[in-house]
Amino acid sequence: MSDQNVFTPKPAKKPNSRIITGVIIIAVIAALLSTSFYTVNANQKAVVTRFGRFRSTEDEGLHFKLPLGIDKVYKVTQTVQAKQFGFRTLQAGVSTTYDQKDYTSESEMLTGDLNIVDVTWIIEYRITDPRAWLFNVDNSRIYGYRTEDNRDKTIRDITQSVMNRLVGDRAILDVMSSERDAIEYEAKKDIQDRLNHYSLGVSITQVKMQQVIPPKGEVQDAFEDVNKAIQDRNRLINEGEQAYYAEIPKIEGQAKQMIAEAEGYKQSRINKAKGEVALFNAIYEQYKKAPEVTRQRLYYETLNAVLKDNKNTEIVGKDVNNFLPLKNIGGGAGE
Repeated sequence: MSDQNVFTPKPAKKPNSRIITGVIIIAVIAALLSTSFYTVNANQKAVVTRFGRFRSTEDEGLHFKLPLGIDKVYKVTQTVQAKQFGFRTLQAGVSTTYDQKDYTSESEMLTGDLNIVDVTWIIEYRITDPRAWLFNVDNSRIYGYRTEDNRDKTIRDITQSVMNRLVGDRAILDVMSSERDAIEYEAKKDIQDRLNHYSLGVSITQVKMQQVIPPKGEVQDAFEDVNKAIQDRNRLINEGEQAYYAEIPKIEGQAKQMIAEAEGYKQSRINKAKGEVALFNAIYEQYKKAPEVTRQRLYYETLNAVLKDNKNTEIVGKDVNNFLPLKNIGGGAGE
């Protein structure tokens, strides 16, 4: 066989080192860029650390940071959050569902008059200092809790302590009725003071008591009767006030109407009196000019006014005789 028929494979092409280097550089740049920018939403604040040390707090928007884990960003929500005591809501809405777990360890309290009362309440708060919230209290998770950590437990423990103290300073009837607003106000202030002492970076916006009920049984029945009586009293007071405020304008209107009628009557009497005075003065002027004529005219006018409605009266002269037979002519005996 000749050498011309022998197949000799061509050597494989070596990869271009420039292309490989370019790909690596592009990949590194993409990795750097992807870890160099971050976005903070409108309802958030971002805390930036560099090598684990606090560096800055950033507001909403697009921001730059050193890549590759040199700068780390922790985003903290600024929305109002709530914690429930004595109950838990699983799903809120038109048909709210609650956790069936027993939370009486949170809600049962001893009042100042040695009665046990079941109090459920909520608190609402905002994180106002993200740096303090992240670094001043241990934020490790609590075993068995999916959503709460030691910071949340701190808030819960402080809140429960304050509420137990305030309820324990009052009688059960006061806790159930007249002192609820005072308890909410004092609880908000005292909880805030303690959170400030621990520098937790949290601001309490509201404390709201939900249900305050006595223990089940005869005690609860008695207190329900008391509450019903209080509600009936308030209802009757409200109805009385409504009736009062409904009648007052009506009576005032009637009084104004009577005053207006009296004023009108007074004015009409004054005008009539003035007219009579003017008429008398006019007649008097005529009388001074012709006394005899005026006297006769007034005499006839007076007779006419007195006798105008009397049809059975006849006026005759004093010298007329035999008037009665003439009167009977043309008439019956009964006339």
